[in-house]
Amino acid sequence: MELADMVWPRKCGVCGMSLHAGERYVCGSCLADMPLTYFWSWRGNPAERMLWVRTYLQGVVPLFYYSNDNDYRKLLHLVKYGGDTALGCRLGCMLGEKMREADYPVPDAIIPVPLHWLRRWRRGYNQAEVIALGVSEGLSGGQTPEIPVLTDILHRIRYSTSQTRMSVGSKWENVSGAFVLKDVKKAADRLNGLHVLLVDDVLTTGATVEACWDALRVIPGIRVSYASIAFVSRPG
Repeated sequence: MELADMVWPRKCGVCGMSLHAGERYVCGSCLADMPLTYFWSWRGNPAERMLWVRTYLQGVVPLFYYSNDNDYRKLLHLVKYGGDTALGCRLGCMLGEKMREADYPVPDAIIPVPLHWLRRWRRGYNQAEVIALGVSEGLSGGQTPEIPVLTDILHRIRYSTSQTRMSVGSKWENVSGAFVLKDVKKAADRLNGLHVLLVDDVLTTGATVEACWDALRVIPGIRVSYASIAFVSRPG
């Protein structure tokens, strides 16, 4: 590893400094300063209260706070647009480990928020699926079998434009009705009465979560939680 680092230096995804032996993706200093939410130990946290306005979820657990004032947003950019799937999986694993250490209720299955087929084709992968695999690994704690990651439940039927610079109202309109169950009967038979964890990269207004919730809520007895790598906290 040390010889490889001399030829192809590995850089911290946050500060850009060279990583030392044993460090992965994020240097020790940036890892220690990561603005964690600790929502896995906080029932009724701000993210949950925001989503309870339109949905009822068992829990909401982002890993860290996202803002334009810190460089941790670079991690999301690397995962979402930079093709760094290994980083996405590692961040998901970190979140899963935090949840496991806090004795957070373990879901029966994990469902990544799907991309429209065209966007997935262009990007080459779904970042939410990569993160979900990491969350499964972290929650399982190395035990087998890991919590199943189900990619055949939800289907995105509308190609929505990027929500980065949209107003709150526009974001709701952009994803309203965008998700459906691929097969209602099979989904109901498979998930009846179970606890599932929706996983995505970042939580902003909650519009995407609600759209997925609207599709899943028809399954009898289903309980839904939500996890993401980042949470955009809004003033007030």
